[in-house]
Amino acid sequence: MSVTHRATAGLGDADPPADPRAGRALAASGPTADDGASSLLLAFARLAKTPPPGHLPRRVDELIRSGVLARRHLGALAVIALEGPLTVSELAAHQRLAVSTASLLVTQLADAGLVERLADPADRRRALVAVAPEHRAESRAILASRLAPLRRALRRMGPERAAALHEGLAVVAEEIDRTDGPGFEEG
Repeated sequence: MSVTHRATAGLGDADPPADPRAGRALAASGPTADDGASSLLLAFARLAKTPPPGHLPRRVDELIRSGVLARRHLGALAVIALEGPLTVSELAAHQRLAVSTASLLVTQLADAGLVERLADPADRRRALVAVAPEHRAESRAILASRLAPLRRALRRMGPERAAALHEGLAVVAEEIDRTDGPGFEEG
């Protein structure tokens, strides 16, 4: 099955052709933007996939297996690990969630012992969220392993192509934001 057909299979399109070469012919004759969009979607799917067991901090893996945490918690935890300490509002903005949803995720992560709330030294009325001390070293190691292939790719591209990629991804993000509209939440 061609890349284009794999990307669109199950999305309401016609059944893939019985002959795999027909799929390549269809992809070759279709608009190049669609072929590029399909490849981009597949790349994003590979980047966003949940790491296999053993590639998450042990405690996180246990909590996911037991059903205490879900995939939505991984995104929030990653943002907290990469950008934290940060406020719940900042987390909500990063994740494109309602503040109430981000607050619930933080509460669940805190109840699981993965994050902690700290007083903001700049404004004692605000709370900051950070990875709990006992999980910081492991979280840094996991993030480093997930970031390593991206860093290698950027080095291979060189400064010009890396800058073009960043610019292009900014346009993609704008279009996704336009499509999602206000109040979009990932469940």
